[in-house]
Amino acid sequence: METLILTGSTAPASSSARLAARIRHHLQQRDAGGSVVNLDRRLLRLPGLDADAYTDGTLALDPDVRHLADRLAAARAVVLITPVQHGSYAGALKNLLDHAPRAALRDRAVLVAATGASVHHGATACDHLRAVVRSLGGWTVPTQVIAERADLLGATAPRLDARIDRAAAELLLGARMLAPAAV
Repeated sequence: METLILTGSTAPASSSARLAARIRHHLQQRDAGGSVVNLDRRLLRLPGLDADAYTDGTLALDPDVRHLADRLAAARAVVLITPVQHGSYAGALKNLLDHAPRAALRDRAVLVAATGASVHHGATACDHLRAVVRSLGGWTVPTQVIAERADLLGATAPRLDARIDRAAAELLLGARMLAPAAV
């Protein structure tokens, strides 16, 4: 089973990247036979969505948009991680998800996570991501992961790791439950 991680930060050494590494570690521990891959961050630099090209289907012919659609289609589970920006999720992640096909997350288990200065703002960003996941046909797992930047620096934060582990277990269970039945 492939799990695809999408981070909403264009910075290579961001708090979102640190949280992604931590989530990756927990997923790999829980699912030794599974594959956990990060989506190419350069896709976060797609131009602003052209609504006409999206509607008439020409946008789907763009190689980067096709790559995004193919990666989402290949994943049985998805992790969305965002830094909190102005009380919501990152604009780069918004634009990336805007380029995804309408049913890109259909029958996919999705874990939402955020990094920010406070848990309150992270919860709001995760709530907004949950709405987007629903609109793309996905199923968010009950446990969301919110990390304050201080949690990701220095010593391991046991409460954060426990929450990540619980969310990882839910994601893998959800992916199995939503997988097409073998005939």
